[in-house]
Amino acid sequence: MNTITLSPEANQTTEIHLGTSPIVVKEILAATDFSAEATLAVKVAARLTHQFACKLHVLHAVTPQVYLSGAIPVMQELDRENAQQRFHAYTASIPELRITKHDEILLQEPAPDAIAAVAEQNKVDLVVVGSSGRDGFDKLVLGSVAEAAIRHVRCPVLIVGPNCLIRHGAPKAIVLATSLHVSSLRATQYAVSVAREFDAALTLLHVLPKNIAEQDIFREEESALARLRELVPSESETSKQLRFEVTTGARAEEVVQVASRGNAGLIVMGVREHGMLADHAPWATLSEVIRTAHCPVLAVQSHLE
Repeated sequence: MNTITLSPEANQTTEIHLGTSPIVVKEILAATDFSAEATLAVKVAARLTHQFACKLHVLHAVTPQVYLSGAIPVMQELDRENAQQRFHAYTASIPELRITKHDEILLQEPAPDAIAAVAEQNKVDLVVVGSSGRDGFDKLVLGSVAEAAIRHVRCPVLIVGPNCLIRHGAPKAIVLATSLHVSSLRATQYAVSVAREFDAALTLLHVLPKNIAEQDIFREEESALARLRELVPSESETSKQLRFEVTTGARAEEVVQVASRGNAGLIVMGVREHGMLADHAPWATLSEVIRTAHCPVLAVQSHLE
């Protein structure tokens, strides 16, 4: 692994191209299937609700059962009553929800449709979900509520993986893992805004592929550092807590290692909206980071493609 870092002072002569605005979160949606990861995500969402002084919606989606035509109305109503009882008992068992004002929304439809509908209806600013980060082919496409949320809503999605640790208070350190593709610009804006909001240290990280020729590494590192510096607005109030880092190696492994070394409470990554499965690499990287990181991952759609 090769690593090169740069302090903010070296940024003084760089021409800045990207501006930011304060992050505004008024509505949070937490979707749960009662799994351990989803429960952890609900707890995180409840704490964020207090930090942002905003409104929380907790959603549970139940896939409708198929019955004989004559029994449909009665059985569906029984299903709904049973699901509602389980849902209420579940939320009542979570200490963070007992002290957080929230809405409980039960929908009898597939999770992707339910998440999209509730997010749009309530003009949600942030969706919070859990993910087990499965292996095999699911490693590429997640095959979960997390994937559904990323693909079907326009707001950022905070994903709580199986190794996440519950932290008290706002994150003190944030890592933005960027490919330097145009699709990551919106993720950069969110990372800077969140760092401002929480007065957190921010590391901008780019990982170069392992197969770069040795004679080209220095040139590639210097080029990547220059592009990282261009991402940060000159007026950024986080300028004294900025760190720029370029490493060489396996992307997901490097992202998680940098976040772990810096005790990061949040990783921010950009995701492409179209053609994601045409190139498995970005999607697989996101999935592996979610599966192995000790902090949540904020996936920010580009809306540019």
